[in-house]
Amino acid sequence: MIDIQHLTKRFNHNTIFEDLNLSIDSGEVLGIIGPSGAGKSTLLRCLNLLEEPDQGLITIDKSVYDVKKDSKKQAHLFRQQTSMVFQQFNLFQQKTVLENVMEGLITVKKLDRNEAEKKATHYLQAVDLENRLNYYPQQLSGGQQQRVGIARGLAMESGVLLLDEPTSALDTELVAEVLNTIKKVILNNKNQTVIIVSHELAFIKDVATRVVFFDNGGIVETGTPDKLFNYPEKERTALFLSRFKHSLKGA
Repeated sequence: MIDIQHLTKRFNHNTIFEDLNLSIDSGEVLGIIGPSGAGKSTLLRCLNLLEEPDQGLITIDKSVYDVKKDSKKQAHLFRQQTSMVFQQFNLFQQKTVLENVMEGLITVKKLDRNEAEKKATHYLQAVDLENRLNYYPQQLSGGQQQRVGIARGLAMESGVLLLDEPTSALDTELVAEVLNTIKKVILNNKNQTVIIVSHELAFIKDVATRVVFFDNGGIVETGTPDKLFNYPEKERTALFLSRFKHSLKGA
C-alpha cells in the first residue's frame, strides 16, 4: 500500500502541489491523467525521491519517509521501494542493452555479475528483446529503447512500478508497441502496484483499476475507469475529457 500525506512540492516560489493526500492499494493499477503542467510527473518523481518534496509523509508498505526528518541515507533506501520508467528512456549510451538492465542490479541490489546477467536476460525476454542483448541504445528504435527501460524497471523487482509518460517521446507508429508491452507487464505481474501518468487516455481506460484526474496541483476527481470516463462528477473533469471524445469512443 502507498499512503501520501500532506505532500507539498515547490520550485522556488512556484507551488506545484500543496497538502496532497492519496492512498493506493497494493496491486492497484492507478492511471493519472490531466493537462500538461498539472504536476503529474512531479508527483511521480517525488514518490521516487528524484525530486525532494518540501514536506509530507510517504509510506510504501512498511517503509516510511518523512521529508522533514529523514536523512539522505534513508532516502536512498526508500527509493528502492519503487522503480521508474522515464519519458526519455535514460539509457546509458555506452552500455549494451543487457548492461543497461544489469547496472541497477549490480550497483543498487548488489547482485554478483552472473546473477545480475541471468535476471536481466529474463526480463529482457519478458519484453521480447532477447535478440537485442548486445545491441547499444543507438542501434534500437525508440520503442525498443523504451522496452529496455521497462525491463530495467521490472528487473529491480520493487513493489511499485512508476511509468512517467512512457510513450511521449515516441513517434506515433511506435506508441502501440510500447503500450502493448506495458499491458503485457500489467497482466503478468498482478501483484505489483503500477502508477502510470499518460495522455493515452484510451489505454488508461483499458488497463487501470482506478483513475485520478489531476489539475492545478490537486486531485479533482478519482474513480473507476468506467465511472470517471463515462460519468464524471466534476465539471472540470468533463470539460477535459470532452476534448478526447473521438479517441475514447469505443475504448
